[in-house]
Amino acid sequence: MNGVGATTVEAPAEGGLRGRLLRRRAQTRAVAFPELVWVHYLRQKELNEGGEPYTGPAEERYREFEARFEEHHGPIVSAYWCTTEASGVALTIRRRPLILPDVVRLHWATDWTTKDKPKVMTLLYRCESLSVRVHEVLRDTSQRLAMQSLFTVISFLLGFAETDRVNNDRAVAEVDRTTREHLRRIETYYRNAAVRSGQIVYVGGMLLGMVPVALLLLLALVLKVVDAHNVSVRTGLSCFAVGSVGALVSVMSRMSSDKVRVDWEFGKDTLRTLGSLRPFVGGIFGLMTFFALKSGVVALEIANTSKTTYFYVLFSFAAGFSERLAQDMLLGTTVEAAVSRGKRRSDRQKGPAPEELPDAAPSLSEG
Repeated sequence: MNGVGATTVEAPAEGGLRGRLLRRRAQTRAVAFPELVWVHYLRQKELNEGGEPYTGPAEERYREFEARFEEHHGPIVSAYWCTTEASGVALTIRRRPLILPDVVRLHWATDWTTKDKPKVMTLLYRCESLSVRVHEVLRDTSQRLAMQSLFTVISFLLGFAETDRVNNDRAVAEVDRTTREHLRRIETYYRNAAVRSGQIVYVGGMLLGMVPVALLLLLALVLKVVDAHNVSVRTGLSCFAVGSVGALVSVMSRMSSDKVRVDWEFGKDTLRTLGSLRPFVGGIFGLMTFFALKSGVVALEIANTSKTTYFYVLFSFAAGFSERLAQDMLLGTTVEAAVSRGKRRSDRQKGPAPEELPDAAPSLSEG
């Protein structure tokens, strides 16, 4: 996961339209972080050779690359640059409009400094792999806190790699122990925050899946105005929508009691897609409950026949709220009864059961 450094290449000095297009593309393309690290190293090298600070061609080139990098990834809010090698780590935050979460990203290029320090490189790999999971799973404040903690650990390791103590086995062992302890704490925080983050993304997908349900409710209202006598179609659409609402309420109520478990490492897009399908499942249960009651497969007497619509809606909501309840009601009087009858018939045909065999053969004892 470490970034690979690359020196910058200027556009060919060609004339005409092609030359101008190549130079414009070179000036506007996004800058990779290893490139930014390299030009920062050239700037530092020029400064160490007696150059004036904040002036000169190396300074101008670095500022240009920094502006192009921030234009694509957002402002650099924290950065650590090695002074002896071309390595560094930076934290950027790209603002997004309205209620969309900001994009927090950790960038690194560490191969130059750690290429001959395998223990430090191993620790950096652990930091970088954890940062990828944090970026993909967490969101908002929890993501920024975890990223800032990882930035601090990586900065500490890069600073240690530049000192003479990196050749001291005892010092390396102490840094290894301290770093692993901090990474365990960060990973514990990541796992705890990932549970809630995954639930939020899942519920967000469910709210997105409620959009077609709202359209179905609107269609039911239109049918009521256009065709007031077609009660069954309107009731069926209402039962589908109410079943979807029941599924949504079920998940939100179980979230409050911490009973909703989702695999957060599926990724935000997968969780959002699965969440958007949940109202559809609840709607199917609501619609099937309506068909079961309407067709008489499930025989229930209605005290007041003038309020049958409310009766169907109530049971559809219960079906969407509890899939297990819907399965028992829809299948309990049909499939389970058929299975039990078939079992009794097969038992009568088989006759009495044979004697059971012993659990195991007798063991042989040594004489």
